[in-house]
Amino acid sequence: MSRNFKKHKKTLLSVLVSFVLVGCLMLANYISSLIIPADNNTESITQNAFTLHFLTLGKSQVENEAISHAPDYRTIGAGGVVWQKDDYYYIVSSAYANKNDAELVKSNLLQTQNIESEIISYTFDSITINGNFSAEQKKIISKALSWAQSFYNSIYDIAISLDTGVYNEISAKLAVNSVHNTLATIYADFSTLYQPPLDEPLNNIYTLLKSSSQISQQLCTGQRVSEGQTYSSLLKYRYLEVLSLYDEFTKSI
Repeated sequence: MSRNFKKHKKTLLSVLVSFVLVGCLMLANYISSLIIPADNNTESITQNAFTLHFLTLGKSQVENEAISHAPDYRTIGAGGVVWQKDDYYYIVSSAYANKNDAELVKSNLLQTQNIESEIISYTFDSITINGNFSAEQKKIISKALSWAQSFYNSIYDIAISLDTGVYNEISAKLAVNSVHNTLATIYADFSTLYQPPLDEPLNNIYTLLKSSSQISQQLCTGQRVSEGQTYSSLLKYRYLEVLSLYDEFTKSI
């Protein structure tokens, strides 16, 4: 028995050393996992800055003066949202991603209706959210951050289609309902993953989605903001309203 032990002593020692090394590695991995969770690394979710070109029909250094004139423009199809930039309050008719499109409309207004207008460019700041996100959370937050720009693009297309006769008011309203359903899904998904009370910036995102959803619902029901407002004006008013909310949101992050 003793001779057999001596014969296999080196083998037994090698096996023992291997077990000790494996145990040390397992212990090291366990301690490491306690300090830095493998699936919980900090990530960044970014929504890039973008610039829109506002066609404006009037301006004033007094906010109430601009507000008092805005409803008159809504009766001729302009959005009529008062937007502050620098020292002025502008009455914004509509917004364009392409400045040349804004220039064409400006020229057309002067030729056909003798209306003087001005184009101002406005940049919406980029946003970066840092945190520990699952793949699903990252997907939903990315959709939430890009929603305002997506809403603008969608409603802008509907407004252009209505103004050019591609849509009538009924088909425009059906298209608006489809846009609202997309927002409702994003809002519901976000609310499922993150329920109040929430820390910032998640609470700010939740508030943005909730307020945007309310505005979108008002557009679906055709709720006018002033007497004599056309449906074309309402489309532009609502997308400008959502953009204004988004602008406040970017400044709060």
